[in-house]
Amino acid sequence: MSDATTRVSVRRATVDDAEALAELTRGLNAHQGDPVGNFSAAVARRDGFGATPCWTALIAERDGEPVGYAMFHAAYDAPHAARGLYLQDLFVREDARRLGVGRALMAAVAREARQAGCIFFWWTAKQWNTEALAFYRALGATADTVVAHALFGPAFDRLIDGAAPSDSQPTPKAPATRRPRSRTRLH
Repeated sequence: MSDATTRVSVRRATVDDAEALAELTRGLNAHQGDPVGNFSAAVARRDGFGATPCWTALIAERDGEPVGYAMFHAAYDAPHAARGLYLQDLFVREDARRLGVGRALMAAVAREARQAGCIFFWWTAKQWNTEALAFYRALGATADTVVAHALFGPAFDRLIDGAAPSDSQPTPKAPATRRPRSRTRLH
């Protein structure tokens, strides 16, 4: 079969996919310039398939080989009193791009949302990722300007402890190893 006609299948990831998820996540993080060693197969097993999973993943395969993934979790929109999903990660290996893999993953996430009683799913993308932005526009997605915020390290601890940040103690930027991952990308 030629590359253009090779069938893409998407399925829910299982604990047996932990190594593949770790490898695909490394690919995504390397492309983004993010740390590549934090999300391991052991972390995938703990956080995605343990006693209290905090995310769900889908694996896209071509000819039985993992070529992409989507990771998502529950979301809620109070103004519309609506359940939804937040797409944390979307990644397609470079050699499998422009073959319908990203679209298949997005459609599968939408189906997961509908099956869970959700009426939307949402994600963020970095402004420099113009190919992903064009892909999302082609899907019919609407875009909104948002500024993402996160608390890590000392600022996180100070908030919990009730201490106010002082002028002499500026809130540091998120450490490179623990940046928020609001960076869904097609590649």
